[in-house]
Amino acid sequence: MFKTRIVVFAALIPLVLHGCAVAPPNRTLSPAVAAAVQPVDVRIGIRQPELYAKFELSAISNGAVACGIVPGIGILLAAACGGIMGAMDATVNAQRAKEADELVRPLKDTVIDVKHDEMFTNSISTSLRGIPSMQYASLQLTKTVDDKAYEEIFRSSSSGAVMFVNLDYHLSIDFSTLEVSAAGLLFPRSVAARTATGKPPQLSEDTKGKPLMAHEAVYRADIVYRASLPKAAETAGGNIEAWKANNGRLLRTALEDGGRQVAQLLAEEMQRAPGADQTVLGTAEFAKGQAGQVLRSQGATQLFRAPNGALVYKTTVSPPSGQAASAAMAQ
Repeated sequence: MFKTRIVVFAALIPLVLHGCAVAPPNRTLSPAVAAAVQPVDVRIGIRQPELYAKFELSAISNGAVACGIVPGIGILLAAACGGIMGAMDATVNAQRAKEADELVRPLKDTVIDVKHDEMFTNSISTSLRGIPSMQYASLQLTKTVDDKAYEEIFRSSSSGAVMFVNLDYHLSIDFSTLEVSAAGLLFPRSVAARTATGKPPQLSEDTKGKPLMAHEAVYRADIVYRASLPKAAETAGGNIEAWKANNGRLLRTALEDGGRQVAQLLAEEMQRAPGADQTVLGTAEFAKGQAGQVLRSQGATQLFRAPNGALVYKTTVSPPSGQAASAAMAQ
């Protein structure tokens, strides 16, 4: 169901769904389905151990993009990446990953006291609990983010449904932007929930041990938060110094705001009625060569709906005293 990829936009959300050439569009819950799937078990998956930086993947072989790097964990075996050419990609990518990690190390050290897992888990849990119509059997962090673990969690659950929220946070290649992303999917589990959503009442034994499929989810949401420095430097080193200044003041602010915004947008998407119209203010680019509908705009902050349905929250980071714009956008 989930693979790690580091490419341009579909990889602003680095957890791509199994069996999909592109991320499927966001899918909201109807009131009837929401009532049928409760209570919900929620697993918040944060696989990475710390902040990391993106880097350009080698493209020596056509399989380069599929041969991903899992930041903080290591590189996939060359045999899984297309033989000799894949091995060359793997070697280049390993070196680039090492270099990126060396560059980002001072920032990791600056925010070493920040409990990222706890902060993001609390943000998502608080937002989901704030939905009046939803009940939860549990909301738990998991560090094991893979197909096997998720399928086992799903099958062993006695709740109405299981929801997985995979979260990632990293700096852009030039270190000018912090990105926080969340991919959420909800799968009906109980007989009542599966019946209400038009699925076979019982799970098939034929699918046991196989990855959960994105198209089987009754709720899907991909959210991307991008906070840029007020003024990007000409070099990565200059941007690193800007994030590092004042004990990482801007970086701490962006990490906290990113967790809060993606959590709120996940909850908003869950409550949005299927097919409901949203006010569109216009069309603009949210990334180079990537345009989307502008749903909200205030100052340097905009919320976009990308062509694939994902929500992209784009802002310029401000120190704590300047968080009013983000707060106002959330209303």
